Amino acid sequence: MLKQFNFLKVALLDRKIGAITRSSKYVINAVVRNFDGQILHRVVEYGPGDGVMTREILSRMPIDGQLIAVETNHRFFKALKKINDPRLRVIRGTAQEVSKELKRHNRMDVDLIVSSIPFSILKSDDRESIVSNTFNTLKSDGKFIIFHQYSPLMLGLLNKYFNTDAVNTQFELRNILPCFIMSAQKQPQIS
Repeated sequence: MLKQFNFLKVALLDRKIGAITRSSKYVINAVVRNFDGQILHRVVEYGPGDGVMTREILSRMPIDGQLIAVETNHRFFKALKKINDPRLRVIRGTAQEVSKELKRHNRMDVDLIVSSIPFSILKSDDRESIVSNTFNTLKSDGKFIIFHQYSPLMLGLLNKYFNTDAVNTQFELRNILPCFIMSAQKQPQIS
């Protein structure tokens, strides 16, 4: 309960945080079901907050894996830096900056990118840029999972960049506030 209260205090002071509470265990479990069984050598997390999903991802990664967590809020950044795991690299910045940087360095070997950033408060060009860069960064069969979203706003962009047959949506009621979880898998390129 104390962690929920601390999250709320930080969220109320920063209008760029889209959630008012940490993701519930039901949301975490629903997100995990979307990548369960997938080998996670390289993962990127946009908007990890205080690290509730970060810890879950780390628990499912091999010892030689790498998780890059991208956070804008300085208090959440400090909380993430306290996670003592050599596989975790915490970057202070935005998803827009990091997705561009990953694309620029041709890092097309990312297995999974998860995001809980509040896309609804971003400009349409920023939303498109993030999805485009994310798609180009993912390896063949890589997944992009967007969660803790209060509307299906991102479905159009996911369908634009990913094969519509590879885009799935769930709605989780057991969260404050109930939210959408969207998953998109990059299809292998046929030569």
